[in-house]
Amino acid sequence: MFISSLENHYAFAASFIYGFNTIQARRTLWEDLRRWSPNSLWLVLGDFNFLLSKEDKHNGAHITSYEVSDFRECYTDLGLVDLNSTGCFFTWSNGHVWSKLDRVLANPLWFSLPQQTHVHFDNPGVFSNHSPASVQLDPQQPRGNRNFKFFNMWADHPHFLEVISQGWNTQVNGSCMYSLYRKLKCLKRPLKELNKLHFSHISERVARAEADLATHQSLLHHDRDNTQLLSQERNLRSSLLNLKYTEQMFFGQKLKSNFLKEADKGSRFFHSLMSQKHQRNHIPAIKFPLVV
Repeated sequence: MFISSLENHYAFAASFIYGFNTIQARRTLWEDLRRWSPNSLWLVLGDFNFLLSKEDKHNGAHITSYEVSDFRECYTDLGLVDLNSTGCFFTWSNGHVWSKLDRVLANPLWFSLPQQTHVHFDNPGVFSNHSPASVQLDPQQPRGNRNFKFFNMWADHPHFLEVISQGWNTQVNGSCMYSLYRKLKCLKRPLKELNKLHFSHISERVARAEADLATHQSLLHHDRDNTQLLSQERNLRSSLLNLKYTEQMFFGQKLKSNFLKEADKGSRFFHSLMSQKHQRNHIPAIKFPLVV
């Protein structure tokens, strides 16, 4: 099939593969690939159902040169190359044998694209023993560090003012503007550490706290006079309330940020909000008291 990018104004051929289980049955696939090979950009991806080299298998029966020769010859004849990938190297497993059966290959013309291609093999999940592959085409531009974001929830932490004081009292020589810039920059690392230690993965922290509280409350239900359990239950309840409040602050700020971002674009999201607002403010009728 041919896929066109309207944004970047180019098209490429893509062949999706599902290989047979035997060497003889797969030979038709290698012949078809040689016949289909286009003089244009070409992606060949899917479940080849066999290996390209001996290193593509862990455990199981030994792989012979005869078994991989057909795939390797086709791979070499067409000049196909495995695209750079992250995630799972072995893309199939039955729990004992691990193999790289799924691949995303490209012909030499593919590398003339101005976009960089990245492939990620995710975990198989629950419904399959194969790793799903996603292919992303990104502009070839350097990616810097992620932008620093200040979260309001940090200000409620008991060590927040101490962290700010330590960074703000740093001695900086230079103009007032340079001093302000350097002090703000010096605060980034300690604030990131504060976030990592006490606020990262806030929803997971809430889930763990809820599970701990539920466990202790079940124990307390069967041992109601245990003072130690009572004390632990109060502490866990207080901790969970603080975490839930922190989580609410985090998502509230994130939601507000998304609203400002999307509203500024005048996107479908923005117009949907405006439509809801108009419906809410709409006055269908006014009823006047009857004057005699």
